[in-house]
Amino acid sequence: MIPPTGGAMGPTTAAVKPPSSLRLRCALISCGIVTILAAAALLAVALTVFRVREPVMTMNSISLDDPPPSPELRTTTLAVVADVSVRNPNAASLVYDATETSVYYRSRRVGEARGPPGTAPARRTVRMNVTVGVAAGELIEDPAFLGDVAAGAVAVATATRVRGRVAVLGGMVRRRVVLEMNCTATISVADMAIRDQSCQQRVWLR
Repeated sequence: MIPPTGGAMGPTTAAVKPPSSLRLRCALISCGIVTILAAAALLAVALTVFRVREPVMTMNSISLDDPPPSPELRTTTLAVVADVSVRNPNAASLVYDATETSVYYRSRRVGEARGPPGTAPARRTVRMNVTVGVAAGELIEDPAFLGDVAAGAVAVATATRVRGRVAVLGGMVRRRVVLEMNCTATISVADMAIRDQSCQQRVWLR
């Protein structure tokens, strides 16, 4: 039997395509999401790699130079030399101001000195020597000093402070750094050598 020809045909289903403007909008939204995710990933990596880390200051040694000959002990100046290292673990240079070093005897400051400013390159260590002049007359004024000398040992303390700043990510992240190293040591009167040196570091990031 031959099927009938002509006449009305039943309805057919055709795929409905979204408007081109809607497809463009979806594509733009997808690109925006990918861009945001990529930027977030890059920022996370940058903050991990370039985040400001605490510099480390080390007191390598405290030494006492031989005093110059002087007929009067009160006019003699003792030279206390602090050998300090600063390690910069950051991916940017640490620019520091003039260093400050003080010498204390029984909690009384008897000498101070300032070192020159400078720069600690990225991931490098710089070394600096600061010489502090201590007037013997300042020590003699303390009644306990002669007793310590007679006992053969004089306990002293030193405080070194370094102020600096670090800028990473092209200057987008800036932090001020304050390093402080407090040390105690004992001077042997027999050979003027430093004994029992002990130090503690404190760091402030602002």
